[in-house]
Amino acid sequence: MNEPSRQPDLPAKSKDKIAGPIATPNLSHAETPPPADERKDTIAVEFKHVSMSFGARKVLCDISFQVPGGQTLCILGRSGIGKSVTLKLLIGLLKPDSGEVLIESEDISRAGPEDLSRLRRKIGFLFQSGALFDSFSVGDNLALPLQRLDKSKTPEQMRRAIDETLQEVGLQKDKDKMPSELSGGMRKRAGLARALVLNPKLLLVDEPSSGLDRITASEIDSLLLKVKTERHTTLVIVTHDAHGARAIADRIAVLDNGVLAGFGTAAELDQSDNPIVRQLVSENCK
Repeated sequence: MNEPSRQPDLPAKSKDKIAGPIATPNLSHAETPPPADERKDTIAVEFKHVSMSFGARKVLCDISFQVPGGQTLCILGRSGIGKSVTLKLLIGLLKPDSGEVLIESEDISRAGPEDLSRLRRKIGFLFQSGALFDSFSVGDNLALPLQRLDKSKTPEQMRRAIDETLQEVGLQKDKDKMPSELSGGMRKRAGLARALVLNPKLLLVDEPSSGLDRITASEIDSLLLKVKTERHTTLVIVTHDAHGARAIADRIAVLDNGVLAGFGTAAELDQSDNPIVRQLVSENCK
């Protein structure tokens, strides 16, 4: 995923001001999700017959899926098969060749500038590397989205929101540290806190376990599960980590050669007739 610039044009910091940056599959080939009348929640995210190509290379071919509000979808697949493209479509960085990309029933791929900005305010994004601004403290990294996108809060309310969010991810004592002072796991936590500080309805996550040891990766998985259960946030997570996907996903989508090769619970996909699905979801966990 493209990450924000490391050199933003920002006013000089002071003790009285808070500063910091913005954090931000066709089922005909596989098991299908339950019908709409069996879902208790509204549909937060939906792909409707989405296709996407780069030149002659077809990345996504007639992909359809739905994510009910408050649930987690993990997208698995080999490298270069369209997982990150899916996230870019959801945030409106790419437009599909055909089909609809719906955020709470609104097509983000056809939104004008004002509607696109409004829809993006519902979305938090946890980048693979955390994507923190190196010249700002952890607290300041959380502050910019509040300053730029939530004009209703006073400085004291902003400070309270930052402190509460850092406590939620276990970094309450690290507010004044610089990103260079953080371990890889702490940087990921700080990136998660920045993505959550505006209390988004939808959280997009790119490779949460990348570069982390198994114990630290499990801690990040636990935090994401906590976000889902306590905040009732909808999550779409791109990952290579079947362990994490099995721990936190309500449904898992497996992309392969441009199509949705598998879609369902981990237990359902363990029984898939597709060997790629079984390998990615089951065999890697044994």
